Amino acid sequence: MTKWLWGAVGAFVVAFGVSGFFIVRLLGVIPGAPARVDRGPVQLDGVGLTIFSTTRNAGQTCTAKDASGAEIALKEPSRSEKWDRGSAVYYVVAHSVHKVPAQTVEVSCTNQDVKYFVGRRHTAEVFAVPALSAVASFTFFVAVGALLIVVDQRHRRRATRPVQ
Repeated sequence: MTKWLWGAVGAFVVAFGVSGFFIVRLLGVIPGAPARVDRGPVQLDGVGLTIFSTTRNAGQTCTAKDASGAEIALKEPSRSEKWDRGSAVYYVVAHSVHKVPAQTVEVSCTNQDVKYFVGRRHTAEVFAVPALSAVASFTFFVAVGALLIVVDQRHRRRATRPVQ
């Protein structure tokens, strides 16, 4: 094998390695199941706060306090949002207005007929950055590898041409 083909093989290996790194990062940002509100304070494992319900249109009847006891401003989503986790479906009741750092929060809800859950906020950018990075890095290094194969083939054709 020539140096161009070795370079192509190396580019393919790097493509899998770098995109694999970003896929592992993507799997690391997938949040766990939200915790029940009625079981006491909840430890947030990421930035932001979201209150969920298993009932559609449950209404925002909840208040939240951070670790220091200060109120966390909440707002209802502007459109209907839901999150599927296995067989459970959670409907978004409220989001924190500002970014809330990972900490222990206490949430209380006045509507006792509905089960409420709390977890970190899910945003598209949390998932999009590692996903797009994985796709872009894989595409880039595969293109580099394909280009090196084309260069190798051109060098081989020139080397085997008869001299006139």
